[in-house]
Amino acid sequence: MIDISAIPTATVLIVLIAATISFVNMGLNRLLISRMIGWQEYKVMRKETSEYTSQRMQALRANDIKTLEKLKKKEPQIKNMQTKMLKPQMFLLLFTIVYFIIWPILNGYFPHPVAVVPGFGEVPFYIWYLICAFFFGTLAGKVVGITPIQ
Repeated sequence: MIDISAIPTATVLIVLIAATISFVNMGLNRLLISRMIGWQEYKVMRKETSEYTSQRMQALRANDIKTLEKLKKKEPQIKNMQTKMLKPQMFLLLFTIVYFIIWPILNGYFPHPVAVVPGFGEVPFYIWYLICAFFFGTLAGKVVGITPIQ
């Protein structure tokens, strides 16, 4: 019988679990955005809010009162967009309950080190899972198209 808590089985299994959760999470996020706002409208709002924030920061740094006054007039519109973009995120927050369920379960299955990282040695479950989750979260965001606008 295969011991799922032993390296390399545990290493691969945790990679698969983290990848699955990341892609489901991003896919669900994209679906919620598409249904609640509309994907094209969301991209336009993200771009506008990002530009507003950037312009505001530049004006604050330069102490440009004239530009700040001009941007202040646009603030209610931007706040409205941010509120609208937050709604899908709030629904997605319900999905995070999965993390509170899965972490204790997985931690029980993997009490020993689950991976060997060159230069660091053996790594426990929670460190390896976080590494995988950050990697696949970033990858899933790019694949699904939900990445911050620069």
